[in-house]
Amino acid sequence: MAKLIKSPLNYTGNKYRILPQMQQYFPEKISCMIDLFCGGATVGLNVEADKIIFIDNNPQIINLLIFLAQQSFDEFLSKLESLTVKYHLSYSYKYGYKTYRDLCSNKTDNNGLKDYNKNGYYQLRSDYNALIDKTTDEANTLLYLLMVYAFNNDIRFNSNGEFNLPIGKTDLNKMNVMKVKAYIEKINKIDAEFICMDFNNPKLLDYVAEADFIYMDPPYLVGDAVYNASWDNKTEYLLMDFLDKLLELKKNFALSNVMCKVGKTNEPLSYWCYKKGETICIHDIDYNYKSASYNKITRDAKEKEVLIVNRGYYENKQ
Repeated sequence: MAKLIKSPLNYTGNKYRILPQMQQYFPEKISCMIDLFCGGATVGLNVEADKIIFIDNNPQIINLLIFLAQQSFDEFLSKLESLTVKYHLSYSYKYGYKTYRDLCSNKTDNNGLKDYNKNGYYQLRSDYNALIDKTTDEANTLLYLLMVYAFNNDIRFNSNGEFNLPIGKTDLNKMNVMKVKAYIEKINKIDAEFICMDFNNPKLLDYVAEADFIYMDPPYLVGDAVYNASWDNKTEYLLMDFLDKLLELKKNFALSNVMCKVGKTNEPLSYWCYKKGETICIHDIDYNYKSASYNKITRDAKEKEVLIVNRGYYENKQ
């Protein structure tokens, strides 16, 4: 099996750690795959397919993935280095972590490089938010750099479309540089298409017609992450309708989800699975999100992550 690569975007709930468990239930030969609710594109990046269609309804994420795919790594890194100079940000990849840690006012706390980067980061954030057009190369470069220095290396916007995460502990270090390098190299070796679209858009079926495998990682109805806030019973039932359509079209699919968590059960999905009986197969996945920042209060809570596949395909693999 080829070495797995990490997405350059640290997307909450990404499936990097559990990919080996999941991939055993994916088709061995895929002509065209849809990575639906792709987020940072982790799953699609690590699947061997003739073509991969990445679909998500977050325009900032899709635009950033497209932008990074179009970059020359060396030129992009040079741009980032210039910005670290402009905003007086640390650059551990080139100069080492200790160089900047020694310049922090408190060298014994657990705040990493926050103290060194604080002023520059908030100026960077202010400059990005002041941009009228956030689809330009300049905007995407600033957005990527914001993510690198932000809390948990995350991406989040408020209701006004402003990037609103506070400063984080890390910087443009070796890990972040190597992730973006691996992404640029991999995405340019495959036939990839990026689409910004809601899963319930009727036009999605045009892409489904082209695909022979659809992987889905939607927001979890019983999840606690910020991005789950707008996902409710109504959208969960719409997802069930979409799954019914995939079964009707005899499309191979795999759905990641959580059946239960902290005493809550995903009733729509549980009932749908019960109704479908032998047409689907449910596989338990050995992983939880205890380390996630949104999960601090309930780190010891039990949760059941699953991968649901259509049984017709599953039986053909036996």
